[in-house]
Amino acid sequence: MRVRMEYRVGNDLKFLGNLDMMNLMSRALRRARIPFALSEGFNPHIKFSLGTVLPVGVWGEREYLDLELAEEMEPQVLVERLNQVLPPDMEIKHGIKLDEKEPALMKSINAASYDFILNSNEDYSALPGRIMAEEHLLVKSRGKKKGVDKDLRPGIYKITVTSRGESVIIKVWVNVGEPVNIRYDELKDILIAQGVKPESIVDIYRSGNYIRVGTDFYSPLEKVS
Repeated sequence: MRVRMEYRVGNDLKFLGNLDMMNLMSRALRRARIPFALSEGFNPHIKFSLGTVLPVGVWGEREYLDLELAEEMEPQVLVERLNQVLPPDMEIKHGIKLDEKEPALMKSINAASYDFILNSNEDYSALPGRIMAEEHLLVKSRGKKKGVDKDLRPGIYKITVTSRGESVIIKVWVNVGEPVNIRYDELKDILIAQGVKPESIVDIYRSGNYIRVGTDFYSPLEKVS
């Protein structure tokens, strides 16, 4: 039996690396006495996989996990038992049964959204139109081709600006993986180049992971067989 779960990683855990997160989840599955399936071989491990890697220094509102179970278990029971043993700033939100033929998360997720929280009373309403009107948005790559000019424009799909009290929220929907994988720190460079003051950015988090089909964005819980 396969289960897909949506979870939140809060601000207190944003400096955990991907390996740390894998270890945390493995310990939680064992402590909650979940009947997980194990891989074969000399060094068996729990058969689960996270979605796209959450960058160190960024917390996530809607992250995803696929888990294979050795026996049937209701997803809601699984969620409740895991939440009893997870750290205070981490929570499993939902869980669904997954068809055995459903592609893995890493092969399905192709888009994400990042929220930049600004402590500012400036008017940024023209920012989305200005950025989307650019033909190229060049930054120095921080990925595998470090230092090489990278054009983010083909991978930026949508930008919104929302005011909330004394804060401004800039949400950016971007491509993940091929043909251009966009990082949150590269987006930050673009926003600063477009006039956002770096000292006004007080928080950054990944607000969603998506399966993008055309112009529509689906959560990995919605877009399943």
